[in-house]
Amino acid sequence: MFRSLVKSSNLLKNSISVNSSKRFFATEASDDLLTFSLLSPHQTIYKDKKAQLVTLPGAKGVFGIAKNHVPKISELKPGIVQINHENGDLEKFFVSGGFAFVNPDASCYINVIEAVPVDQLDPNEVKNGLARYTQLFNEAQDENAKAVALVGLEAHQQMAYACGVSV
Repeated sequence: MFRSLVKSSNLLKNSISVNSSKRFFATEASDDLLTFSLLSPHQTIYKDKKAQLVTLPGAKGVFGIAKNHVPKISELKPGIVQINHENGDLEKFFVSGGFAFVNPDASCYINVIEAVPVDQLDPNEVKNGLARYTQLFNEAQDENAKAVALVGLEAHQQMAYACGVSV
């Protein structure tokens, strides 16, 4: 529909080129590192930080982002964000979900609802939450209650995985 509008308008024809078959790759940056920002609504965890690789829990599976990654937007599920810093250090955060925006200039913005360092997760609280949401899911009578319980259950299952609690 938009293409027919563009083709029919002389003003738009001269100012907009529509070509959906063209694929863009990241442009050359000055070093071999990805620049990323990890943000939540209440805090900036990292802003314009350099990393070798950032691994994310995408909606379609875990994926890594390095310099020259193809630009994309991805939904994030609950899981672990792993950062391989430029000095070789490895850091892990549990995130409850969000979005990642990979830009053509070898930068990435990771916007999450919550982010907690994995070593700060309390295994006992994770076990308790897992039991609570499993019970809520099993006892849910309507679709809305089941959906709410499923969100909590999936998040706690991923937290259990992140901190080594057996499910």
